[in-house]
Order: sequence, then C-alpha cells, then structure tokens
Amino acid sequence: MEIQNQRNRAAPFGAYLVTVAGWFFGFGLQTTLFPGIVYFTLQETPERLGLAQMALTAPMLLFLPAAGVLAERRGRRRILIIFYGLAATLAAILGGLLISGGLTYWLLVIYAFAIGSCGAFVLPARDSAINGVVQIANRSGKPLTLQQAVVIASLVQFAGQITGMAVGYLARWTGPGILLFAQAGGFLIGVIATIGLPKLKARRSAATHAFQDLYDGFKNVLQSPVISSMTAVMVAVGFFVVGGAFFVVIPVLVRDVYGAGYGTLSSLLVLFWVGAFIANALLAKFGHIERPGRAVMLAQVVTVISLGGLALPIPLVGLYGLDFFWGLGAGVAISLSRAVVQENAPAEMMARIMSVYQLGLFGGMPAGAAMMGFVVAAFGPRESVIIPMIGLAVVLALIAVFTPILSVRRQI
Repeated sequence: MEIQNQRNRAAPFGAYLVTVAGWFFGFGLQTTLFPGIVYFTLQETPERLGLAQMALTAPMLLFLPAAGVLAERRGRRRILIIFYGLAATLAAILGGLLISGGLTYWLLVIYAFAIGSCGAFVLPARDSAINGVVQIANRSGKPLTLQQAVVIASLVQFAGQITGMAVGYLARWTGPGILLFAQAGGFLIGVIATIGLPKLKARRSAATHAFQDLYDGFKNVLQSPVISSMTAVMVAVGFFVVGGAFFVVIPVLVRDVYGAGYGTLSSLLVLFWVGAFIANALLAKFGHIERPGRAVMLAQVVTVISLGGLALPIPLVGLYGLDFFWGLGAGVAISLSRAVVQENAPAEMMARIMSVYQLGLFGGMPAGAAMMGFVVAAFGPRESVIIPMIGLAVVLALIAVFTPILSVRRQI
C-alpha cells in the first residue's frame, strides 16, 4: 500500500514530463518543417524566410510578459490544455492547406503568428509549474532537487525535439503536409498528459492590478544581478544565434551551398539536439554543478566557436561534426541557465520571472531573423555568420567582466 501511495504521489512529475515531451515533439517537427516549407517547398528568398521566421517568434516578444502574469492568476493546467489544443488545431489546418494545394506564403505567415502566440502562453505556465510538481513528488521517496528536475525535464525536452526532427526526415519522401498531422498529434498527447497534472493554485489574485504584477516582474529581474545577467545572455543568443544563424543561415546553407533539402536539414537538427541530450545526460549523471554561471558562460563560448566554423568552406561531413559540437555546448547552456534563474527567483513571482527570462531569448529572435534574412541575401550565408559570432562574443565578454555571473553558486 505504501509503495502504491508513493507511486501516486510521484505520478504528477511523470505527467509533467509527458506534457513537456508532447509539446517539444511537435515543436521539433515544426523546426524542420516550417523553414523547409518556406525555402524548399514554396522556394522563397532568404529575405522572405527571415520574415516568416520573424512572424513565428514575434508573438513571444508581444505576449510573454502578459502570459507570465496570466499563469500566476489562472490555473496553469487550464492554460496548457487550451493552448496545446489550439496549437494542435492550427497544425492540422496547415496540413490540410498544404495537401490541398491551397497554401500561400501569407497564409503560412498567419499560421506562424498564431502558433507562436500559443507558444508564448504555454512557456511560462509550463516552466513555472515544475516547482509545484516537484514539491508534490518530494512527499514520497528520495527528494528531487529543482536543479535535478530541470535537468531531467531538459532531457525529456531534447528527446522530444530530437524525435520530432527525426520524423521530419520523412518529408523528403512524404512531403511536409501529412507530417503536420503528426505534429498536431504531439500537441494532443500533451493535452492528455496535462489533465494528469495537479491543480496548482494561482499565486496571485485579481486584487493586485495585472500591470503592477507585470511591472514587478520586470523590476525583480533588473534588480537581480544574477537573473538580469542570464536574461542578457538570452537576449544575445536569441538575436545573434537562434534568430540569426539557426533560423536563417542553416536552411540557406543546406539549399544554396550544399544543394540539399528536408533530409539534410532534419539530420542536422537531430544531430544538434543529440549533442544537447548527451550533455544533459552527463549533467544528470555527474550531479550538481556548484558554479553554474561559469559553466553557462563556457558553454556559450562553444557557440561562438561553432558560429566561426560555419564561415569556413567545410564539407558537409564537417558541418555535421561542427553541428554536434555546437549542440553539446547548447545543451549545457540551456539547462543550467534555466536552473540558475529558477533557483534565484522568488517563488511567488516564478511565472513572471520565467516569462521575462524567456522574453530575453524569444524577444531577440524576430529582429535577428529579419535582419539576417537581408544580410544573407546581400553577402551570402558564410560571410554573414561573422556578424553573430562577433556580436555574441562581445556580449559574453561584457557580462563576464561587469556582472557577478562567474561567481554564482548553486542555491538549491
């Protein structure tokens, strides 16, 4: 009976992990399909690729802060069910349009903005829920620290993304249309798993004005040297790396330099996230990182080196090797930077703090994608990648010198 009770108490953490996996399976599949539809199927230009990627990420900039306030004022489980379900519907509609031949570039842009909006509301609700879920899981058996929980959730996230991206490889034979229904299925799995989450109570009531909550969230981030440093790093990564290099340079390299398509783009993305998965598996195996801030900065140096490698005339096999190396560094940076923020954020402001932190990453993406689309069209993908490489290196140097990030120690 006691063993059964322990299993029942620990079950919410398992449901949380499936919720994470369902979303990131769909997200991983979309990461392959979306730029491929723009650049391979619709045969658009680098400028239009950049603008489409901007539409996909712009809702994060617009809605994330408000989404963080909403997550604290309303049931996070309800928010996840609504927006997972809406994302599944949107993916299925896009698949139908593509299969029927009715998809145009501007309909794709509308889809991008709509599903990006879903992601904006999902992120703070899901990330802030892990604290309450871990507390419930810790009522039985061996306690689970927040850093351990975040690393495990990151492993599940990477596994889901890798699986989704690997399924995207099939687009070279099936076309992307039918795979969009698989993406919708991933989101629906998330809906089912979310029903198994506990009803985490709202931390804030309507007695406090929403704009005051929003202001307090930004203020808390700016006043914390640790959280503000991590957020600044995420702004640079979003602008220079994800929006600029990852969303635009890689697809252009695949089509225009290596003469390839969906299969190569999918396998490159899979290999990147395999590297991230391995890095997190090692983090989980070897225990706590006592100086996570220092580890995050070193991991970002790996990204700088990788960006420089993209500028070299390397063969395709060299690109795969560089991609894997880049993923190893990214895996460490993603998990530990999130853990640092969650460990240093006040519990009563967790969703707001996480929404501002995520805003740093996703807020930089739209401008980075739009800018790099025009830069790549003018100078070519290899020459253009020097810009994000230098930009990220300068930001990291300034943060290392002028903030206490290198001395941050594990809190929990």
